[in-house]
Amino acid sequence: MSTPDLILRNGRIATLAKDGTAPEFVEALAVRGGKVVAIGAEADLPAAGPATVVYDLDGKLAVPGLIDSHVHFVRAGRTWDDEVRWEDMYSLADALASLAARAEDVPEGRWIRVIGGWDEKQFSEKRGPTREELDAAAPNHPVYVQMQYTYVVLNSRGMTEVGLHGDGAEDRVRDSQFPQGFQRDESGALTGRAGGGPLMTWFYRQLPMPTVDEQAAGTVSLSKEFARLGMTGAIDGGGLSTGPEAYRAIAKANFDGGLKTKVRLFKHATRPGMEDEDFSGYYRFDSPGFGDDMLRFSGIGEIIMYRSHDRIADPADYSDEAMAENKAVMREAAKHGWPVQVHAHQREFMDKVMTAWEEINEEFPITDLRWGFVHGELLGAGDAERLKRLGAGALFQSLLRLNGEEAIAVWGAERVAHAPELNLMWDAGVQIGLGSDAMRVASYNPWVSLHWFLTGRTIQGNRTLADEHLLSRERALRGYTQGGAWFTFEEEERGQLVPGFAADIAVLTDDFFTIPVDEIPHLASRLTLLDGDVVHDDGTVARQS
Repeated sequence: MSTPDLILRNGRIATLAKDGTAPEFVEALAVRGGKVVAIGAEADLPAAGPATVVYDLDGKLAVPGLIDSHVHFVRAGRTWDDEVRWEDMYSLADALASLAARAEDVPEGRWIRVIGGWDEKQFSEKRGPTREELDAAAPNHPVYVQMQYTYVVLNSRGMTEVGLHGDGAEDRVRDSQFPQGFQRDESGALTGRAGGGPLMTWFYRQLPMPTVDEQAAGTVSLSKEFARLGMTGAIDGGGLSTGPEAYRAIAKANFDGGLKTKVRLFKHATRPGMEDEDFSGYYRFDSPGFGDDMLRFSGIGEIIMYRSHDRIADPADYSDEAMAENKAVMREAAKHGWPVQVHAHQREFMDKVMTAWEEINEEFPITDLRWGFVHGELLGAGDAERLKRLGAGALFQSLLRLNGEEAIAVWGAERVAHAPELNLMWDAGVQIGLGSDAMRVASYNPWVSLHWFLTGRTIQGNRTLADEHLLSRERALRGYTQGGAWFTFEEEERGQLVPGFAADIAVLTDDFFTIPVDEIPHLASRLTLLDGDVVHDDGTVARQS
């Protein structure tokens, strides 16, 4: 056997091999040409040569690089370097201090943004910031703070910058087409707070967008953060405000060689009323898969028709007319051989979508296209055979970590306890991918997300999933590696550390399989490899040559 490029030795390497094709854990692993070429005891590996890089893991756990199977990576990267992240803040005082610290670091007048990923319930104060508090934290900078898709708060300078202060403010409110979303005080004056999903998109259009070079740099920074957490892959779900122009930054980051995460793109329509026209433009490529190993176009979704875009507490339009439009768009996707992912929270919509899939399948078979539901909390064992006949799967996220109490209020605790029936669907053979749905409505940290799949607990400590639907650590890790790979036809290339698979590897800061479950959210990677190349190194893994 040829001399390896790299060897990991003296470790506890989780192979995640399927069907007993390799040991569950091995001591050592060899890499050549970006692929794993040998595993086992160190004595079983080919000998190192003069140019071989050798890392001594000293008993540390290594796992396949994680793949977030549904995350809004492209959109987040565009403004990543302009943002302050509050995912790991647990008091409002600390969150405000982080804004003050950023204000010290950036030129006066530059926007400071907090764009989702947090919930006020995680703060000890159990509330978000006021305009006055934002003014005190960053008086010389416009500030925009968004809590999920629930509300935004601007400071006074931010209000001025977007025209919500002084002459013309009322015209701006009317122009937003959602004036009822703006909060007012007792005198009728705007407070700086506004709520409702429609205003989120409006506000995005008001904020300045960094240059393409800055967006590309932000995308590289985000990919490095993914590598720090042991993530080597992301399936991007498009997102609001991601028209064709949104992809210039990630394309540049990849072309320049800065991208540290393999990204697979799913594209949904740019805006309401344009869905059929928008998707038809992509079908001119004849089939998905164009791109390279780092950045590849994989299908359409998650939003197929904006009129049917539902939320946990907000059913959408599933009328016969709306479903005919949904079916027509998906039929064209099937005709051209494209994978489809459908955003769905409500049971009624999922049932109607599956019926549409069955009808489409009679004309244009989809069984080999790996269609799937995104979110799908109310899917259960009763759907397994239907999904399997269609060759379809489910992409689940840890959304109820932040929104479990809302789901219980809407659906009831008993229904939420089965939302979703993870183990039953797994046992029935349904393909399952796990992810976060970050960056707006959830934390991007995969270990935080995995904690919910293991415990079912919300940020407030309340239980959602019943015990029988909680995943084992092995299943959860498979869902966050092999699960995502299946949806992009890469299950024979990624997600296992066995010969022939990509050397996408994370050496963790502690042992995911043995540490107390409540320590899992604090995990990160000491050393992350992407196709055998180091993309993150905290310096704690000894390099011997």
